[in-house]
Amino acid sequence: MPDKKIALVVVVYGKALEQSLTIKDLVNFKYSLDYLIIVNNGPNYIDGDDEMIKKLHQIHHCVDLKNELKNKPLSWIYNDFIQDYDADYYVLFDDDTEINEQYQDVLFNLKDIDVELPKIRSIIDGEIYYPRVDGKILDEKQKNITSENIYSIGSGLIISKNIKYFFGKKQKEVFDSHYAFYGVDTAFFRNLNACSKKGDIFLISSTSYLNHSLSISEKEMPYWREEEYLYDNILTMRHYSKNAFKRNTKFIKLVAKKLIKFKFKEASLIIRTFLKGKHPRCE
Repeated sequence: MPDKKIALVVVVYGKALEQSLTIKDLVNFKYSLDYLIIVNNGPNYIDGDDEMIKKLHQIHHCVDLKNELKNKPLSWIYNDFIQDYDADYYVLFDDDTEINEQYQDVLFNLKDIDVELPKIRSIIDGEIYYPRVDGKILDEKQKNITSENIYSIGSGLIISKNIKYFFGKKQKEVFDSHYAFYGVDTAFFRNLNACSKKGDIFLISSTSYLNHSLSISEKEMPYWREEEYLYDNILTMRHYSKNAFKRNTKFIKLVAKKLIKFKFKEASLIIRTFLKGKHPRCE
């Protein structure tokens, strides 16, 4: 097995560690991680003497628990994680993903790959939803994806230190800190794709798979998700529109549409977010 330093972060929210699918699988991990960082994003405090933490210490070399009880933005968590730990590969996870042995084997045997995009299969319906290449779902193994239109979700994403250094040289964050929840992963791939179009070359593979609890496969979307998607859309309009006139016209039309439907709260949210240019939790 290649001698690579691997750092993995798990963001836990609204549950005890023993309720997390991701944490349960990390307790039964086949390999020892160099760094395992657990970020408890609230709302309840998790003690460092938690039984699951003790079990994780028996398997992994370094286990750090960080309590961020005010729901720290994911982009901030990911950027801090990448900057604070010296590793060859950085792995991102939420708290409701199953980490199978095949994924672990791929992770610990990666070589010269800049980004690994696992196939994301929904726990709910068993269908593969990500990654998407040129708008189509990639459902087969691929060791070198050459497209300039790649997108996937953050959970299970593996990023090499080369990506860290690449963005560092450009004095850019790996993850756009204007976003807090939805849009964090989208902005990462949008920036990566933009660099690819300018001639920068990245070795991107998709040879692993994960089972994940995907909101996209839910039959009904709760209001808080709708609100988070709205933040994502507004921030993307604000920061990634290529034409300022079209951006401003789209913004005005969106506000007008909400006002006509008497959705004053949403109209106010759109205006505030567009003007400030960041998610409220990123202020």
